[in-house]
This record gives sequence, structure tokens and C-alpha cells, in this order.
Amino acid sequence: VGKNVAVDRYLSLCGAEREYSQLHRDSTVSSLTATPTLEDGILRHEDAPLVRAALHGRVCVLDEADKAPTEVTVLLKALVADGVLPLPDGRILRVGDNVHADFRLVVLANRPGYPFHGNALFRECGDAFAGLVVDNPDVDSEVALLEDVAPSRPHDE
Repeated sequence: VGKNVAVDRYLSLCGAEREYSQLHRDSTVSSLTATPTLEDGILRHEDAPLVRAALHGRVCVLDEADKAPTEVTVLLKALVADGVLPLPDGRILRVGDNVHADFRLVVLANRPGYPFHGNALFRECGDAFAGLVVDNPDVDSEVALLEDVAPSRPHDE
């Protein structure tokens, strides 16, 4: 559908910095909040894109949220609806306290049902988000987009 392209263009026009994370069926609450790294043989946990965006006033784009397990999407609802997100290291993100005023969260997901086999994201936490449905472009719009992206490609391919 081009959700990523639309969001990236919008953020570019706004001059907004973004943090990006793609969710999947193996995503966990821990992976949404911390990223393990190995430095000089020492395992460290750094803030994941969601936490960095919240602390530094960036936009966090979470892609494929419908693929994530329900416990992960419920965590997003807690942050958005309740304004609180406990972190594994004991810190707590609180809207109005340590969450930057410019922090925004963009959650991208596919509609439930065929051909997508993810969770029913809207059923679980849709009441906490402002939803926007992006339909598939018509054929002429899709061709125009492709010509814009790859103008040197022959039209008959």
C-alpha cells in the first residue's frame, strides 16, 4: 500500500526525526524497549527505538504491528492510553514527566483478514489510537509512482 513511503515523506516534510522498528511474531516486550549489543565481549542493553524516541522527542514508527503478539500491542496501549511504560531496567517512562513533549508514535499495520494473518490490532488497542485507513492505490496511480521512482526503466517491463 505504501504506508512507509507516505509516513517517511510526511516526516521529511515536517522535518521530524524518526526512530524505526519493524515488529514481527517473535517481538517481545523486552525487544520493544531494549536492544542487546555486544561491546568488547560485554553484553549491554541499549534503549530500543521506542524508548529513544520517547526520551529525545522523536517520532517512533512501528511497522507491521499487526504481526506482533498481543502482549506487545497491549504495551503500546499502556503507553498511549495510560501514559506509563515500565522498562526492564527499572526506569519508568511517564508522559508529562520524562517523555519528551515532542514524542509521537506512528503504528503501521495491515487490516485483519486475508491475505494478512496478523493479530486484530484495532480490536486490542484501537481505542487508544487515531486510526487512518490507507487503501491500495488504483493502477494508474501505482504506475505513476513506479515511473517516479524508476524513471529510466522501460515502460514495457
